[in-house]
Amino acid sequence: MKKGVIVFWAILIALAGGRVILSLNMKSPDIGKCLKSEVGGIGTVFADPEIKETGQSLVIKVEKISVLSSGDTCPDGMTIKVKTKMYPRFSYGDRVNFTGKLNTPYNFKSDDGRSFDYKGYLAKDDIFFEIKSADVSMLAGQGRSLSRILFYLKKRFVQNLNRTLGEPYSALAAGLVVGEKSALGPQLLDDFRTVGLIHIVVLSGFNITIVADALRRMLSPLPRVWGIYIGGVGMILFGVLVGGGATVVRSCFMASLALFADLSRRDYSVIRALIFAALVMLIQNPSILLHDPSFQLSFLATLGLILLASPIEKHLGWIPDKFGMRGTVASCFATQIFVSPYILYMMGQLSIIGVVVNILVLPFIPLTMLAVFLTGSSGFVSYLVSQFFGWCSHIFLSYEIFMVQNFARLPFAAVHVPLFSGWIVVAFYVIFMAVYFYLSKKQPSE
Repeated sequence: MKKGVIVFWAILIALAGGRVILSLNMKSPDIGKCLKSEVGGIGTVFADPEIKETGQSLVIKVEKISVLSSGDTCPDGMTIKVKTKMYPRFSYGDRVNFTGKLNTPYNFKSDDGRSFDYKGYLAKDDIFFEIKSADVSMLAGQGRSLSRILFYLKKRFVQNLNRTLGEPYSALAAGLVVGEKSALGPQLLDDFRTVGLIHIVVLSGFNITIVADALRRMLSPLPRVWGIYIGGVGMILFGVLVGGGATVVRSCFMASLALFADLSRRDYSVIRALIFAALVMLIQNPSILLHDPSFQLSFLATLGLILLASPIEKHLGWIPDKFGMRGTVASCFATQIFVSPYILYMMGQLSIIGVVVNILVLPFIPLTMLAVFLTGSSGFVSYLVSQFFGWCSHIFLSYEIFMVQNFARLPFAAVHVPLFSGWIVVAFYVIFMAVYFYLSKKQPSE
């Protein structure tokens, strides 16, 4: 490896490591009398609202805020999480007036002793305060930014799906294509977790890969450079459209690096791209390393796919390669093996039948996404046309929900383990990587 390359990676790792160390001392700002007081203020909805069965969850960038009883002003510029009733519905970019009791969030703890660092999860996005039950009303003066336009199109797309498909099919469809955090209901969500398919309910790297491949195919008739540029811009816009979560950012970033490598005619290393993307994301927001499960699981799943999928596929010659079945099985085994220790530590539950259900469902996801996309898109033009595509979508979605619900009912679908030390998980990955690189170095000489 060249000296310049070593220096480059050393600087990148040092910057990311330094940012992570500094983030460990992150504390919530002091807001004085405003804490635990009834406050009122004005702000802008700063992220796509999350719709749940109990109402809406908004992230608001505060313009001004004060204590209602005394009129004392609170520090402005803060970002707070606000939970309010289902209606009226709000959108990204809306200016709103809100009132409620301002508190610091608290962590959750399960019956088996596992805790979720909810405070850290919010703090990674600079959210240190929340209002659990707020009265929110709309104000005039909404902007016309590109993000707002894209979120509006996303909202209309989801409305088309709701009108054509109905629940719970529209909720799953919206999660597959645009990452909409719709309410599938606690029981069905639990079924998806039990069978190891929760990653398709919200947009994942698997879905992003399908979108990227579809863009590449659609733009293939264009000149090579134009196709790469348009594809790159299209992926960036798609990432903004679906909310730019850690999984989406990582997947879009990796795909953009692949496009750049193709443009510059350089060799593209997937594992280097993954590490580079992770380091850049850590430099930008170091808190995601410890407080963002989606980033952690996405990174581990992708790394497992890179390291294990090909070796496992070589030993699956007895599985036919038609429709990519052998590759799908290998990918399922690779990701399950690599993320299972962390999932066991974090959730205490591991799907025993996850590989089987993934094999039965994942091959139909690309067709499902295509049918859902056509259903929602045609709804902008004609309800009758969207009904035709909706019928196709309903077949796929019904099959997937049927498989999830029935496999989740099996008595051996998942196992539960008591709480154990996180150092066991660290030891697993350290030993795994040591053995992997030892075998990799040994193999050429054999």
